Amino acid sequence: MSDYLFGITWLTPLVFTIIVSVLTSTLSQLSFAFFTDKDLLNNSRNEMKKMQKDLTKMSPESKDYIDLQNKLLDLNMQLMTHSMKPTLVTMIPFLLIFMYAKSVVPVDQPLISLPFSLPLIGESFEFFGTYFITSIIFSSFLRKILRR
Repeated sequence: MSDYLFGITWLTPLVFTIIVSVLTSTLSQLSFAFFTDKDLLNNSRNEMKKMQKDLTKMSPESKDYIDLQNKLLDLNMQLMTHSMKPTLVTMIPFLLIFMYAKSVVPVDQPLISLPFSLPLIGESFEFFGTYFITSIIFSSFLRKILRR
């Protein structure tokens, strides 16, 4: 395989993987920013903490305990459903991006070589390892920018 993709001298498989990582991290963080109600999430989390605190003061056999526990479970389900919206919005675009990336960069081609061997990983990172590491870095960076 050529060292350059699409005949562009600066576009190596490593650079392409980093671009895919930046693209998916940006899409993920933007979808979270636009498709979730942060006030609702924060209020729900605070209410859940209060309910959990109240539960510790009650007897597990009491009817109030069971009622409060059911309310807590319902609130938790609403919170999970609301926080899943960004995932549902980005699922198909991410699948398309990864299918395309897989066709461009061979999955088993080493992109980053290490001077030592790591347990369970080995001496190099291929597409998915490189993507995973760079995605964590970019997501953390973007999360700090978009949430302030």
